[in-house]
Amino acid sequence: MIEKNIDTYTFFIFENKIKLSLYLTKYISNKIKSSLKVNDRFKFCVCGGSSPRNIYEKLSNLELSWEDVDIFLGDERCVDPLSNESNTYMLKNSLLKNYASKAYFCEVFKNKDFNDDLAKQVYLKALEEKFAGNPPIFDLTLLGLGDDGHTASLFPYTDINNNDLIITSFGKGLTRISLTPKIISASSEIVFLVTGESKNLALKRLIDANEPPERTPAKLIKSNSKILVFCDSDASNQLPI
Repeated sequence: MIEKNIDTYTFFIFENKIKLSLYLTKYISNKIKSSLKVNDRFKFCVCGGSSPRNIYEKLSNLELSWEDVDIFLGDERCVDPLSNESNTYMLKNSLLKNYASKAYFCEVFKNKDFNDDLAKQVYLKALEEKFAGNPPIFDLTLLGLGDDGHTASLFPYTDINNNDLIITSFGKGLTRISLTPKIISASSEIVFLVTGESKNLALKRLIDANEPPERTPAKLIKSNSKILVFCDSDASNQLPI
């Protein structure tokens, strides 16, 4: 594993996805354990997609204090929660089982009503109930990075109001709801998980000071501390290392 600081990011670059997933699983589990030694709850914002699934499955088999963990999705597609397109469905079949089934999960779509306005209301109510501050502060937020530079469901050239916590967006042929840069950036720690050769241009643009955030919305995510990027060698082959 290579560790490299580039601008506001710390990169952890692994030879392959297997080594990455083992390391990141241990990293997240240690984060949960250490946080719960001093806090009553661990608030974890997770991403959908295929990249983190293996990590979620590994985490679900760890005997942690899952009953003290609150899990939120960074974004969700407005689809049937039993659809393969649903991030909720993926989570229920990877992270939210075995030991981790004891965790609280904010389920946005509990039935076949895919009304995005209603979903935003449900999500905002859950955030108000679980968090004291505004914006809410997650202990850890795990993000993906699309080959087009999107993260969560913040797609290129999407109009984002800086005061909003949740927006409706459209991308890859689907309507979605998404947390905004305001709430994501407030997280105590932010981690990007980036794998595969198709992501190397997006990763290169992420650290390019001249790259406009309108084209690469992942650049809208800021933090008072270093943002961590866990990636494999395929994704990182255009980085200056």
